[in-house]
Amino acid sequence: MKRGLWIIFAAVLAAIAGFVITQRSCCDVVTACTAPHDGSSRLPELEWLRHEFKLTDAQFAKVSELHLAYRPTCEDLCAKVMTSQEKVKKLVTGGTQVSPELKAALQEQATLHVECQTAMLTHLYQTANCLSPEQARSYLDAMLPQVIDMKMEPATTHSGH
Repeated sequence: MKRGLWIIFAAVLAAIAGFVITQRSCCDVVTACTAPHDGSSRLPELEWLRHEFKLTDAQFAKVSELHLAYRPTCEDLCAKVMTSQEKVKKLVTGGTQVSPELKAALQEQATLHVECQTAMLTHLYQTANCLSPEQARSYLDAMLPQVIDMKMEPATTHSGH
């Protein structure tokens, strides 16, 4: 299985989870995620998108809404992936053969891979639909290869992303 994208995917998920945790400690989560703060975005993880693709305020608002709606799905899938990976790791390191339990755990991991890719692709296409055709093409050209090449790997290292 491929590894690099899973590292990136897990790092993004960890960043989102870290952001949510820090926002919850500061104030109510609904306010933290939706209210502007001193005229700037409360979604710093999306600022690169705003600047890279020169989004209008209306586009950024739509993209932010989609991002916030997708966040619980992303966090849930991330937790499932980490649990699945730990289960596989435990079975592999504690065994000497491919047991029915290990085979089932590997199948679960493969199923989660499909679920993650499907959810991420759906989210990317929805986000692209908020952009102009030129912006959408550039956005998809940048993002789709990462999702298509998604790798099943635990987030043990961060490659600066």
